[in-house]
Amino acid sequence: MEKSSIGETKAMKVTKTVTRKGRERRGWTVVFSLMALLLALASCKPAKVTEKPLDSQKAGTSAGTVAQGSQAPHPEAAGTMPAVSRKNEAALLVYKHTGFGYQDSHGYDTSIFRILAHPTGQISGAVMYARMPSEEAQKTTFNVSYVGDQIVVAASGDGTSWSAELTAKKEQLDVKGKVNYSIATGTSLDFISPDGSYVERYSIDTAASELTSEIKKGGAVEEKGKWSFPEKKKAFYAQTRPQDEQNTEGFTIDFWFEDSGDVRFRTEGPAPVNEAYASGLSGLLASEHGLANAAILDLILGESRYLRPVYALLMSRKGTGK
Repeated sequence: MEKSSIGETKAMKVTKTVTRKGRERRGWTVVFSLMALLLALASCKPAKVTEKPLDSQKAGTSAGTVAQGSQAPHPEAAGTMPAVSRKNEAALLVYKHTGFGYQDSHGYDTSIFRILAHPTGQISGAVMYARMPSEEAQKTTFNVSYVGDQIVVAASGDGTSWSAELTAKKEQLDVKGKVNYSIATGTSLDFISPDGSYVERYSIDTAASELTSEIKKGGAVEEKGKWSFPEKKKAFYAQTRPQDEQNTEGFTIDFWFEDSGDVRFRTEGPAPVNEAYASGLSGLLASEHGLANAAILDLILGESRYLRPVYALLMSRKGTGK
């Protein structure tokens, strides 16, 4: 019995020693495994840091592009140039040319028109400035004079010199000089060639659910357009050629009304056209002198097919909530 007990005791000691050594080995194995895992994680960190900024940059660019098209433009805002603000003039128009190559060919991309008016609301003159990095550089001066039933508009400065005479008739002004055409109003704002073969007609009828436009040449419809009002203080214009299924020559205008009476709009065709901000322009066009003011603005701003729909919209006051 004693020998057996001694044998069992020795066996138990051996077993305990083996068990303790096994535990120690497993403990060291766990330690080494944890150290290896930490080293592996540390070696992965640089790869993650390198990749994240690239992914974030791509995502940011994509989101920014989408957001920009859905927001009203602010061409007057400060950036690398001083902000443009209305001073003591009757109206201010900040017009940024967003078309390709304008900056390179002209040395600037934003024109600033400061428009003056008599207390009666009739435009009396304007000055056009180029927005430069450190200043507004004066480019052209426009003088407007009234004699009886005639209005004379003259421009001078920076290689520009022209004049035009506007003769008033009932709801119509005949323009001669720089260009020759008539501009008339009633339920629409019309631009008519001297022989009547070419007509641009833009509705200003506030009773209509939409403001439509039509351009005819030789009696045939060349282009059609329409102002719609998708939401409060927002308007949208689209003009296309009936036969132009791909709309390669048409254009659209996104338009925003502000509570202050200021407006903003962006025009785009197959390529960008403009971004604009105007303060006080609505009052000049919605007044009793709206027809004459529209004719004067049309001359000053260059008989633009992109701006004539805007004149009509502001004359109608539709979409402003007033």
